[in-house]
Amino acid sequence: MTDMDQRPAPGQGSASITAAEQELIAKAFEATPPLFGVLSTLRTRRMGLGFRSETGRAETFEWSSGRSVVQPEGPLAYASAASPVPLSEVEEALLAWAALGPNGIALADVPVHGALSSLLSSAGRTIPSSSNDRSVDLFLINDGGTWLYRPVRDTLVPVEITGPGDYWKILDWYRRGLTRLSEHRPDVGWFSAPEGTHNVNPLGPGQYNLNRPGSTWFLPVGDVGLEWFNLLLTSYEWSGFYLMDAESSKPAGCDEFIGPGFLEAGFPIPVFDELALLLHAGQVGCLVQNVRLAAEALGLGAWPVGSYADDLVLGAYPEVAKGLGFSFLERDATRNPSCTVTCLGLPGTLEPVVVPSPRFPTAADAVRYVKELRYQPGAPLSRSDGAAGPFNEPTRQELLENPRSYISDRTEAAVVRTVEYIVDRYGSCPAYVSPVRAKFSAQVHHVDPGFYRRFHRGDGEAYPVTPAIAAHFPAWHPGEPDPTQAAP
Repeated sequence: MTDMDQRPAPGQGSASITAAEQELIAKAFEATPPLFGVLSTLRTRRMGLGFRSETGRAETFEWSSGRSVVQPEGPLAYASAASPVPLSEVEEALLAWAALGPNGIALADVPVHGALSSLLSSAGRTIPSSSNDRSVDLFLINDGGTWLYRPVRDTLVPVEITGPGDYWKILDWYRRGLTRLSEHRPDVGWFSAPEGTHNVNPLGPGQYNLNRPGSTWFLPVGDVGLEWFNLLLTSYEWSGFYLMDAESSKPAGCDEFIGPGFLEAGFPIPVFDELALLLHAGQVGCLVQNVRLAAEALGLGAWPVGSYADDLVLGAYPEVAKGLGFSFLERDATRNPSCTVTCLGLPGTLEPVVVPSPRFPTAADAVRYVKELRYQPGAPLSRSDGAAGPFNEPTRQELLENPRSYISDRTEAAVVRTVEYIVDRYGSCPAYVSPVRAKFSAQVHHVDPGFYRRFHRGDGEAYPVTPAIAAHFPAWHPGEPDPTQAAP
């Protein structure tokens, strides 16, 4: 069977992959440095083609809210002699797939009595996630605008990429799974204070080259609310603790369910909220590291970045910067103990699990939705889908017939009571953390070797300029001029 024979039939959204594109994707899998070689040279490289460093000269870009901004002159003053060069479609597709692309069926090797019932999805990705909840999406920000990368899957096979006959999927997923949300890079602000006052920089002092022309910003945006609700369902079903109000040390609305064999120990709400946030952060950390490793292998610069205010990037303060335009819940300050914003997402695009919200006005709505995710078609415990999950027969039937494979009605009722208490007491649930976060990300760009040759040590070649970086344009942009030759 040929590569073309394995593609979806025309009319089903298939992409036309050229021989040259197939060759480049094959190169990524077969001719890039091995993992341990990549780890040995893995570095943050912030200076790309068309970038600047503390030149003392003013610039104006979309990210600066239309204002002229300047980085004071300093000892690392440098202005790239080359123009910005955006990532190619193949480069971006490879990086996006490395970030969180589909790679087959999750193993679900969790015992029934080890909380198998917590798993929400059978679809595996290149990163792990709590209960395989797939709660992180990837936003791509480039010169073409702002995009959502949510790769489609025609089938759920054990391993998606088994050899050259599957390489075409990388570009196909990218083309069919990419949705443009805006034709522009987001306005993420620069200084929030008026001219002539102290420079309050919500993006942090090191963000001068973030969101520049030529770069692609890989921005993970996570539904922490989904993490929170599923974690509470799992905890009440399996762990024996209940949420308690940290101020009163009393149960959070679930008093009637407390007793031996079910809910027995109190757990403070703010600590639980932090736990959900940590689960989200672990997933995003894996995503960013995947992007870094892939970029290093391809000879690109990757910059892990997280010192910005993510609520500003999402759009919580439009009077400062429009950001991504997400909406937010107006909370009563007297019932907001951590003074956090509560993000409601983008309607029709990313709607987090949070109460109250247009999608989930009541606690029962949110709890039932998250509970049923594990039983819907394609999910690990679906009774209607014979192909769901990784298990053979009769293993699958035994799992489906075991009562401990299911979240009990008693657990659902206890969680609903807890959520109702939190909403009544604090105005929203989650209460102490925002249900949407975008705090850690990666920017990828074509490296300007001239910067590193000027300022860094090396025996013959500056050590930050790896063979993959030095040979990047001939290898990945054949037939095009090499813009790095413009750099000294």
